[in-house]
Amino acid sequence: MIRRTCIVVSLFVLAVLCCASSKPADKSSTIVDQGTFGVFQNGRRVATETFSIRQFPDSSITSSRIKAEAGEADGIDQSCELVLHPDATLSRYERKELAPVHSSATVEPDKEFLAMHTEADGKISDQPFFLTTSAFILDDYFFSTREVLLWRYLASSCKQRTGGDGCDLIRARFPVLIPQRHTSSEVFIEFKGYDDTPLNGRPQHLRHFLLQTEGTDWNLWLDPNQKLVRISVPSASLEVLRQEK
Repeated sequence: MIRRTCIVVSLFVLAVLCCASSKPADKSSTIVDQGTFGVFQNGRRVATETFSIRQFPDSSITSSRIKAEAGEADGIDQSCELVLHPDATLSRYERKELAPVHSSATVEPDKEFLAMHTEADGKISDQPFFLTTSAFILDDYFFSTREVLLWRYLASSCKQRTGGDGCDLIRARFPVLIPQRHTSSEVFIEFKGYDDTPLNGRPQHLRHFLLQTEGTDWNLWLDPNQKLVRISVPSASLEVLRQEK
């Protein structure tokens, strides 16, 4: 089962690894995934993220926007756009903050490394990062990027068993750039097994993954269609749930 899943996901990821791009959708694009995540803290809905992931002939593109629910003090309204080349290296990432303040950040390759250009409070700055274009963009506010990171993990971390009888998912490290914090870091992902987890009022058999960042553990669940359906961050009393259409 693991072997077949890894093969399917590997082919899938080659086509769709991405976050978003300012390039408009056209007839040559294919929707790989789209949907809505409800963001809950302490059991109360605080924000909603809408996203889509599209495959183009020369890139894979995702668009995402997150908005705070009415009445939330922070009034968050942000969008991200990023595109990766077919080999999953970075072409461009852009984040725009529309509320509570106006700011923007763009990450692009600068020769073999990455550079971030930011505009906020009328100030412009540029910051280099000694990360290659294969580093993953992991923005704090866009949960759909976690789905893309899981696809990359599934495609790259299947260790062949002795004798060639299937493979096992091993713990893996990924260098990341976190634009919201203006910093780079690394994260670790491991497969934790299968869970029977209630979702939208129905029990579901889901694959459970652990994403470890600096000081925070993220629990993520994928459904049989390789779609991210639930995130739980116990230390922050945070839960993110895919919403039914």
